[in-house]
Amino acid sequence: MKSFKRLLMHLFNKIIPLIFLFSSGLFAQYQININYESGFEYRSQKFLINDIKNEHSRRNIHRLIEKQDWIKDYTIIFQPMKKKVFISIKNREPLFILNQEYFYDEDLIKFKYDQSNKKLIEVSGSVPSVESIIFLIKLVQSSDLINFKIDKINYSVVTGWDVITESTLIRFGKDISKKRVKIFGDTLNYLYDNGKIPSIIDMRYKDGVALDYGK
Repeated sequence: MKSFKRLLMHLFNKIIPLIFLFSSGLFAQYQININYESGFEYRSQKFLINDIKNEHSRRNIHRLIEKQDWIKDYTIIFQPMKKKVFISIKNREPLFILNQEYFYDEDLIKFKYDQSNKKLIEVSGSVPSVESIIFLIKLVQSSDLINFKIDKINYSVVTGWDVITESTLIRFGKDISKKRVKIFGDTLNYLYDNGKIPSIIDMRYKDGVALDYGK
């Protein structure tokens, strides 16, 4: 019993307590404790709390939670004698927003964008593949030499991929070939040695790259 209590304290160290009366005869007055394990805050979390208040059975609570596409995993512990319910929810962690319609996580799981306010990479355009988005994010942000932080990624059938960071516009074009990836890596080495970051890195040239340092 003591180990069970310690487990509950560990799992629910950040809980949202709710007290409400189920309208069915199955429950009396229960205290509902909801723990969101992820640090990302969705607007949908508030809606879920309100929706749970209106459910009348364990089965309906399970069904309601399973309908939420932003939830990756969850557990529910009922304590009828104490009239308590502990719900632990693991959120999906969005990596980028596509066309202001969908979140995508690092596993390319798609779920509805709910206008949450956290700063994320915004992707726009008729992208040929979402796999290319993940590839570009890792390519640009995983460098140990230069700390590029991506704000936006745009795709156009005319100009191809544009990656917009806090300091630099990186233009990859429509073809992200192995050769172009190698040239980009060599360019980062050059910029690191040179000690200057250009405002534009244009990778759309067949055998090289153009750098624009602006004024």
